[in-house]
Amino acid sequence: MIPKEIIKRLRCPACGESVDEAGLQGGIQCSAGHRYGMRDGYLDCSPGAVSEGSTERTFASFGFEWNNFDEVRDEDEGFAEVYFRDLDLASLDGKVGLDAGCGKGRYTRFLAQHLGASAALDGSTAVEAAARNLADLPSVLVVKSDLRAAPFAPGSFDFISSLGVLHHLDDPQEGFNRLLDLLAPDGRILLYLYSRPPTFGLRALALGLAAALRKVTVRLPHRVLKVVSAPIATFLYYGVVVPGEYGDRHGMAALAGLPMDAYRGKPLRSLVLDTFDRLSAPVEHRYVWEELAPWFTEAGMVVDAARDETGWFILAHRR
Repeated sequence: MIPKEIIKRLRCPACGESVDEAGLQGGIQCSAGHRYGMRDGYLDCSPGAVSEGSTERTFASFGFEWNNFDEVRDEDEGFAEVYFRDLDLASLDGKVGLDAGCGKGRYTRFLAQHLGASAALDGSTAVEAAARNLADLPSVLVVKSDLRAAPFAPGSFDFISSLGVLHHLDDPQEGFNRLLDLLAPDGRILLYLYSRPPTFGLRALALGLAAALRKVTVRLPHRVLKVVSAPIATFLYYGVVVPGEYGDRHGMAALAGLPMDAYRGKPLRSLVLDTFDRLSAPVEHRYVWEELAPWFTEAGMVVDAARDETGWFILAHRR
C-alpha cells in the first residue's frame, strides 16, 4: 500500500496528471492510462531511456555504493544527530516529507520516526537497498526518479531533506531550484553540501591531494575501488582520526586540531564507506558561503541556520 498522503501528491511523470493506485498489481496509474509499477518494494518512475553522460555515471556510482554498503548501522544515528542538529524534530509531527537522494535510506529511516508520511527518492539502483531498509515502515514510499524530474505536484512537501546530493550534479543550483518547486508554503528544506576552506591550510592541502587522487579513482571499476578504499581509509583512520581522539582525551591541542573529527568515536567501517563515496562520484562541487547565499536570496528563502563542519549544513524556510 502506498501512503495516502503520498498518493495525493504523486503525479504521472508522462503527463502530470493525478494518479491512483493500480489495483492488485501495485503501482500507480493516471487517467490517461500511464502506469508505473512497484518493483522490489519501490515505485519505478524512472524514464525508459538511460541517462546520459555524467548523470549515468553518477547513478552507476551510487547504485553500486549503496547496494554494497547497504546496512543501516548503529553509528548512522550518531551521524544523523549532526545532520539534524538545527532542526526541531518535534515540529515535523504529522508533516509530509521528501528525502531527495535517499541512498540506502538511513536518514529517511531516522526522519520517518517524526514525520506523518514521507517519500524516499533516488535516481539510482540505491532504491533497491532503500526499499529493503524501509520495508517495515508503512508511512514511507521509496520512489526511483531523478530529483530534477520528481513525480510530485508542486508545493507537495512540508519538509525536504537532500543530504550530500546536490554537489554531485552538473548544475547543483538547478537541482536546488527543482526541489524548491516541491516545497509547500512555509515549508522547510535541509541541505548538506561539500565545503572548501576559504584560505590555504591543512584541510585545503588534503582536499587538493584528494582531488588529484580522484582523477584516477573515478576511472577505476567500482569493485576495484571498493578494495582500494579500505587501505586508504585505514591509513587515514590510524594516522589522523585516532591521534585526534587521543588529543581530545588528553587536552593536546595540536592533535585535537587534526581534521576528520567527525569520525572520532566511529568505527573504521564508516570511513571506508565515505572514502569510497568521495573517490567514486564523477562530479564534485565544493563551496564557500558567499557562493551559496545567493541561491537562497534569489529563491526568496530565509536561512535559519548555516554551519560549516567540513560541509555546509543549511536549514531554510520559504518566506
